[in-house]
Amino acid sequence: MKNMKSYSPTRRGILATIFVAVVAQLPLLAAQQELAAFAAADCVKLWTSVNDGVMGGVSKGGFKRSEQGTLLFSGELSLERNGGFASIRTQERKLDLSGMGAIVVKARGDGRTYWVELREAGQMGASSYRAYLPTTAGEWRETRIPLADFKLQAFGRALPFKALNPAAVASLGFTLADKKAGAFALEIESVKATDEPAGPAGGGVQGGKTLVDVATAAGGFKTLLAAATAADLVGVLAGEGPLTVLAPTDEAFAKLPAGTVERLLKPENREQLAAILKNHVIAGRVTLAKALELGEASTLEGSKIAVSFTGGRVRIGAATLVTADIAASNGIIHVIDQVLIPAAPEASAPSPAGLIELAIKRGVPLFNKGDAAACAALYEVTCEALLVMTEVTEKSREELGKSLAAARAEATPRNQAWILRDGLDRALTQLKKIAAAPTR
Repeated sequence: MKNMKSYSPTRRGILATIFVAVVAQLPLLAAQQELAAFAAADCVKLWTSVNDGVMGGVSKGGFKRSEQGTLLFSGELSLERNGGFASIRTQERKLDLSGMGAIVVKARGDGRTYWVELREAGQMGASSYRAYLPTTAGEWRETRIPLADFKLQAFGRALPFKALNPAAVASLGFTLADKKAGAFALEIESVKATDEPAGPAGGGVQGGKTLVDVATAAGGFKTLLAAATAADLVGVLAGEGPLTVLAPTDEAFAKLPAGTVERLLKPENREQLAAILKNHVIAGRVTLAKALELGEASTLEGSKIAVSFTGGRVRIGAATLVTADIAASNGIIHVIDQVLIPAAPEASAPSPAGLIELAIKRGVPLFNKGDAAACAALYEVTCEALLVMTEVTEKSREELGKSLAAARAEATPRNQAWILRDGLDRALTQLKKIAAAPTR
């Protein structure tokens, strides 16, 4: 024992203090939960594919494990026979995302925008909680999607009345439904859940660089930066924020009529230039997923810019999105290919009675030709939509809710369709009675 060094209590205390101080400086490790990985050869047993054939379409989509230990979701999307979607999903199993804040997907796509889907235990297949997954052709990308961005949808229609319950999540999936016919491929390396606070998708802040710093370093926004300088807005874009900038490229400004930029840069036109630039700035940090969820964004100029996913591309007003969610210390940049103009007003939504009649008109032929699952799915979507319409009475909402619950407890699509049809018929009868009642 003579060769063993002895430590006095005082020395031990000093070492312990140093150890605690060092540990206190280390970043806390985020909790992560693996939802999908493909290193094991038998991982594909958990997955299944569901394409628009369930509704009479002819799209082809499937999956296989690659030699590199990734999952390849690929096929060909077709718009024939009212089709247009392909999907894969895991079999139902308890995932329980309690305490998690975001989903992180590492994938390589083809430039198309996919959906990541989550389903709760017992949820009917026609609906899911979806969030957008934009891809860049041929590039691996790790995208973080806050759980708050997953919204209940069915066949692309938002059903915002029910939020995702992370504890009930039981299935994960991917869907392509961008209304663009042709071959597709999405290669997925991993899917994880994390409890880290969800920052911008794709991202994180670029080392404290402001919006102006990021745009300057990118090199493709010389005209935008010159305009911001002329309009005395550089200080705003470099300030505390946060702001979201819809940034037209130099090529976008070049599309304007000859002489337009030069005229706007003149001192006497500063107010007009400032108004145009403010039409490209949104207060707050608005990710692509959030913008698509809202469907529109209010600019600092006071206009409302429509945001939608159509024809396989994200449209922001009249412009097409080039790159999304470029993070800065004081906001986010979305790159667009045109200088923005006011968006056209959207068409009015159908009445509740009209929606029910349309669903029945489309559902009956499906049921009669033996496709009860597609009919039940259509009726389910209609019931979900009616629940958030203000014209529907509280009593009808309660009855529709009971019909949905009863249908989801049924095992066969045929019985589900009959239960939901009965609920829709009763709701339609009540709506017609209210419409026919004399007004005082």
